[in-house]
Amino acid sequence: MNKVRRVTLSALLLGVTLLVGCAAPSRQVPADAAFWSGRMGLQIHSQPAQSLSAAFELQGSAEQGELLLLSPIGSTLAQLRWTPHSAELNQGGRQWSSSNLDELSTQLTGTALPVAALFDWLAGQATTPVGWQVDLSQLAQGRIQAERQSPTPAVQFKVVLER
Repeated sequence: MNKVRRVTLSALLLGVTLLVGCAAPSRQVPADAAFWSGRMGLQIHSQPAQSLSAAFELQGSAEQGELLLLSPIGSTLAQLRWTPHSAELNQGGRQWSSSNLDELSTQLTGTALPVAALFDWLAGQATTPVGWQVDLSQLAQGRIQAERQSPTPAVQFKVVLER
């Protein structure tokens, strides 16, 4: 993702998070699907620093799933889908495909997100991908904090689940 696009996305997500008090319409989720929703924040300590924040809906598993990033009024900012063999990113009417989920999460956020580990974290397992440290001490309150020091730039990732 080029720098201008990343800065534009950061500004859009920051602006969207400043809008408060808007209710998101409920989405239909299959009864047997693993599903989480809430807010996520990402700080990338690069030059210049980047900060992303959005509501999210996550469903599926590390092997096959979907991550939606949403505005406070419920409109889709980005959709990331993956299977064992491919991944797709839809954002602003544009679509990218790859066989590598990390590549598309980098396209979306500016850094590779530990999507596979996130499913373990949500299950209370402190899986630690290379360079990452996770704090699950507040999971019972619906909070996950993780940070990556290596490779640079350093990254802080926070998840707050809806109750």
